[in-house]
Amino acid sequence: MKIIFSALFIFLSATVMAQKAKAVTNEELKALVGNWGGSMVATGFTDGKSQLSFSTALEIVDMKDSLLFNFTYTDAEGKQSTDKCTMRIYEDGNRLSFDSAQFDIVETRRRGVRVTMYAEREGHDNYRPAEYQYIFIFGPGILNITKGIRYADMVDYSILKRSALTKK
Repeated sequence: MKIIFSALFIFLSATVMAQKAKAVTNEELKALVGNWGGSMVATGFTDGKSQLSFSTALEIVDMKDSLLFNFTYTDAEGKQSTDKCTMRIYEDGNRLSFDSAQFDIVETRRRGVRVTMYAEREGHDNYRPAEYQYIFIFGPGILNITKGIRYADMVDYSILKRSALTKK
């Protein structure tokens, strides 16, 4: 009985360790370099409730120690706006610099060739304490970026922006 219990314990321990996802590295992110296209839906620019859709072009440039994201958004009327930010992972894959802020990488999931990375930070929105979350889902030819916010009186994150992009 002790032998069976010991074998079962070793098997379960090995299974749990095998499922622990390894951290995403800057080298792994280099696969994102190139041109991307798709759409972005943003919530609450004017009244906090309405959603606006944009056609999105993204150029990701390798800056050696980080990636530069050059976003170009086009609204339904053809008006364009641009946004630039850098992305870098550091501290053994536990921290992320993105969108001019530092985030804790709280979870990484790997499903085959697809990687999902959750990054969170505390901050303020209009003098109100808030938590921000970015979810990055990427794999060969796909990149999804979701930005959310959660206030102290909320249970779940409310989505501020969601981009769905494919590599060109």
